[in-house]
Amino acid sequence: MALDIHRLDNGEHIFGLSDCYGSVDVIFAKFAKKTGRNIDWYGDTILDVSNLKFLMQLIDEYTNSTDLNKNKDATSAILGFRGILDMLVSKEISVKLVGD
Repeated sequence: MALDIHRLDNGEHIFGLSDCYGSVDVIFAKFAKKTGRNIDWYGDTILDVSNLKFLMQLIDEYTNSTDLNKNKDATSAILGFRGILDMLVSKEISVKLVGD
């Protein structure tokens, strides 16, 4: 299972989230609850920069309210995903998430 991140403007593949990034599901669930928009591993989702910023905010809230030492693999995956989001936001790149 993978979720590929592509630039919306030119379709360029940026990054692929694999099963090991399943830990981000907690962030995806919060995103869906607050926005009504689902991000799933089998569908396609378009996210603009404001959505990416909101995902970063959710990650920050999660990391501030969670014992990050409990599950270091999950923490690593979530923080890695945040790093990707930060790069996309800094370059103002909207994306299409393509599930398989």
